[in-house]
Amino acid sequence: MIKFTWDLHYNCNFRCPYCWFYKNWAELSRQNIYLTPQEWMVHWKRIYDKYGEVKIEIVGGEPFIYPDFIELVKQLSSFHLIKITTNLSGDIERFVKEISPDRVSLDLNYHSLFITLETVFKKAHILNDAGFKCGVCYLAYPPQMKQIPYLERRFKQEGIGFALAAFWGEYNGVKYPEGYTEEERELMKPFLGDIDRITYHLDGISPRGKLCNAGHKYAVIHANGDVVRCGSLFNQVLGNILSDDFSLLEKPAPCEADSCPCNEYDNLIC
Repeated sequence: MIKFTWDLHYNCNFRCPYCWFYKNWAELSRQNIYLTPQEWMVHWKRIYDKYGEVKIEIVGGEPFIYPDFIELVKQLSSFHLIKITTNLSGDIERFVKEISPDRVSLDLNYHSLFITLETVFKKAHILNDAGFKCGVCYLAYPPQMKQIPYLERRFKQEGIGFALAAFWGEYNGVKYPEGYTEEERELMKPFLGDIDRITYHLDGISPRGKLCNAGHKYAVIHANGDVVRCGSLFNQVLGNILSDDFSLLEKPAPCEADSCPCNEYDNLIC
């Protein structure tokens, strides 16, 4: 199945210091396109007619603050499978009443500077009780590392899945993920999943030169509709999702990235 990661808009109601976009929200927001659900469906129906059902992983920014977002998900999920990454600030109670868990799943992020743990538990339980597949991810940002053992216990007590993501960036003059100590790496590994995620996401091994489906069976859509092979190759535009003649690459191509921080290594063929 073809997959798209869609940066729905560059706008967020949180201001996390570790965010990719922390210093650039105002500049990035100039790319935002605000169409109605009906207008977006014209383009996504064209994708359906060309490629059949695809999986759309909606990220941002925060998707839930996009105008008429729940209605957009409702209409999109009638043709495509949807996955949403959210900071859980949205109206989850309304969401579960209007959206089918058969077509939609969620990745929940816990940002402790802007939302309480109790709120995360409450909303995660609402989603899980309604049949949605979702767990909670917490960023292994250096000042937050000491919270991990406590959070592991609390999420286990609540029966909610708990995972970690490595921090890619700089903190106190140290670059990460290279800057993690061996002790920190061992703490993180059980929460990261498969060995490839450790290789590319935590250890930062370059995938350059490996044959990859990015651009062929997977692509990233920017907020202005521009489509690129993956997050690392954000300047290499293949086309625009709003164009009638948009198409993906006809076959896999060698990876051209020096790193794979966005977990897009899943598209590597060898």
